[in-house]
Formats: sequence, structure tokens, C-alpha cells
Amino acid sequence: MTERPPLLTDLFRMVIKMIVGGILIILLFSCGVGVVAGAGAAGSKGKGEEAEPTSDHLYGEEDSENAIMRVNVVGPILSHKTAEDSFFASVAEVTYGYDVKEKLLKAAKNDDIKAVMLFVRTPGGSIIGSEAIHDGVLAVKEAGKPVVAYIDSLSASGGVWSTAAADKIFADYGSVIGSVGVNFGNWMYFEDPVALDAGLFGGGVETRGGVRTQFLGAGLGKDLGNPWRPMTQREMDLINASAEFYYDEFVNHVTENRPVDRDRLVNEYGAMIFADGLAKDRGYIDDMKTFQETLDYIAGEIGAEGDDWKLITAPYVKKSPFEELFGASMRALSPRNPAAEQISAACAELTSRPVAMSTKALAHFCGD
Repeated sequence: MTERPPLLTDLFRMVIKMIVGGILIILLFSCGVGVVAGAGAAGSKGKGEEAEPTSDHLYGEEDSENAIMRVNVVGPILSHKTAEDSFFASVAEVTYGYDVKEKLLKAAKNDDIKAVMLFVRTPGGSIIGSEAIHDGVLAVKEAGKPVVAYIDSLSASGGVWSTAAADKIFADYGSVIGSVGVNFGNWMYFEDPVALDAGLFGGGVETRGGVRTQFLGAGLGKDLGNPWRPMTQREMDLINASAEFYYDEFVNHVTENRPVDRDRLVNEYGAMIFADGLAKDRGYIDDMKTFQETLDYIAGEIGAEGDDWKLITAPYVKKSPFEELFGASMRALSPRNPAAEQISAACAELTSRPVAMSTKALAHFCGD
């Protein structure tokens, strides 16, 4: 007489069948959606052409032909999005300059988009990323389309750099703007260290002689940042020279694009931030406007009559239901912490090179 398998085995087999069946259903559904989408696209496109990106309607008359595209510059500005970020999606509030540039280049070529609103809330960040956004702004302007920056609370350092060439810059009431300067980070060393585990509970560094280190390597200054020795005067001079170079570039960039007095910027304003009204007086922004007032202004610039306009997101390629479900499942099952990894990668970029970002903002995002 044959014995029945244990209950646990039956349950395991049932779960496997449910999973396999579910995957097959999803695959069949995805294929069906793809066939329908492909058939719809075939009516308007040639064989082999990819489907056009789509976008989300955010505000205004959905059927209007006067589309204003909103592009966010929110959080610290970095340069490029990595493959990992693309797969797990952006889980931290950061902006990738080249990603924004790509969106702006598409907007410049898309006849359906009549203007661009840059939604800005950033403490600054990478010079590379900020300049990439600036390039995208110029592309939209060269296409004859208005670019208006709307500042929601904060536009500092890289935020000023990336938006300086916009046709108009408006700040909502209560915002702060400025911080035109370059940060090469804080350089720390332990003076006369005694031990690496100090105090009753350990941790930290106890100083005043006793610990010795020896650097092995080649190249004068290759151990720059070594916490066991002070920076030499030559090293300080060379780093300051690089900081001054980028600072001069920053000042030129701002004063060439904005009605900001160069001498006053360098000798009076410095890298300080200013309340919206003071920022207006100094030329950093054009005026104070709410979000709605900014949209009304842009609508007027593109000749929209009354409420005949709409605000949309930047175009994106719509994923299939299978891709959406698969991506969500992988994020849920992954032992990784994408948010922590993304912030760690962002801090590595922001602390390893000169940035248009204040020390306070950098410490707030990355820690001391």
C-alpha cells in the first residue's frame, strides 16, 4: 500500500503550481498587451519603430494642445544614474543632471511641448550634473520654447548654477536662494594620536602621542587626506587653486546669465543664501510667485487662452504589466537596501570632488 506524501510536501507542490501558473498568466497577459499596443502603433508608425514615450497629466485641461512639461530638480544634484538605480528606481530624493538633460533635449525636439517648468528644491551638488542641466536649458531655449524655473523653498549652489540661464526664475514666498561657492570638503587629521579605542566603552581616538603610521606609495601628495598627518602648505595651495578655478567659473556663469553684479557677488554676497526678496534685489531671481502664478505666467508666454493649457511630466517609456510586477517583486525580495546604497553612492560622488554645495547641506545629506 502506497503512503501519501506528508502534508508539507503537498503544500509545497501547491505553492509551486500557483507560482508557475501565475507567471504564465502574467506572461500571456503581457504578450496580449504587447500585441495590442504593437497593432495600435503599427497604424501610425513604420515597421520596426519603437513606441513613443508617454507622459502623465498633472494639472490643467487634459485635452489641451498647450503642454507645459514639468522637470524636477529636487534633492542633491549628481551626474549620472547607474544601472542599479534604473532597475530599482530612484528611491532617494536626488537629481541626476544627465537624466534631466536628456528630458530637456527631448522636450526641445517635441512639438507637442510648448514650454518647460523647472521645479527646483535643491541644496546643490555636483558641478558636472549642474552643468548638464544648464546645457539642457539652453537646448530648450534654442528651440524657441520658454524655460521658467520655479523655486519651492530652496535653490542653493548647484541649483543656482543649473537654472541661471532660464528665461525667468520665480521663487515661492519663504524660499531662500544663493550660496554661490565651491566646496572641496573638510580635511581632518588626528593630532598626536595615542589609541584608536578611547574611553571606558571604546570607540573614537585618543590623542597625544603613541600611534605611528607609515604611508607606502608613490607620488607627492598621494596620501592627501591621511588622517594621521596635517595637510602641507603646498597641498593646501594646490587644492585652493582648484577651488578658486571652479569658483571663478561659477561666478562667471552666474553673472553672464543673471543681472548680478560681479564685484558685489565676490566681495559682498559671497556664498551666503538670501530670503526671496533679498535674492530678487541682488538679481538671483526675477520675482516671487506661487506655483499657480508661475503656471499662469508660462501659459501667457505660450499664448494659451484662459485655461487652455496642461502641465505634464517629462516623457517616459511605459513599462508592460509584467515589467512593473517583476520589478516590484525584485525590490520586495531583494536583501539589498536600495535607498541606503543610493545615498552611499551619492555621498561618494559629492565628497570626492569639488561641488557646488554648502558644508551644512552636505553634512545634512551625508552625515558628518
